[in-house]
Amino acid sequence: MSDEPGYYKDGEFGIRIENVIACQKHPKHPNFLCWKNFTVAPYCRELINFDLLTEEQKNHLNTFYKRVLKELKPLLKDDKRALEYVKRQCAPI
Repeated sequence: MSDEPGYYKDGEFGIRIENVIACQKHPKHPNFLCWKNFTVAPYCRELINFDLLTEEQKNHLNTFYKRVLKELKPLLKDDKRALEYVKRQCAPI
């Protein structure tokens, strides 16, 4: 399924982020479920107001960015420009 949080200004515009996710058994808690995010693309830093995020949200993004870099780096090794873009977008907050 997908998770599509967004912001919509009535009659003017909308912004939405779409992530493909799956529900799965929690790896540490056998009686619980959790979401696995299959989308591996960095969020555009220029669109995020980091001052509005809690420390927990910042930590979540930093963890996600580490995963993005780990998974995309080998795929982009022959495209220096794309790799540099991803590295910039995934810089720690």
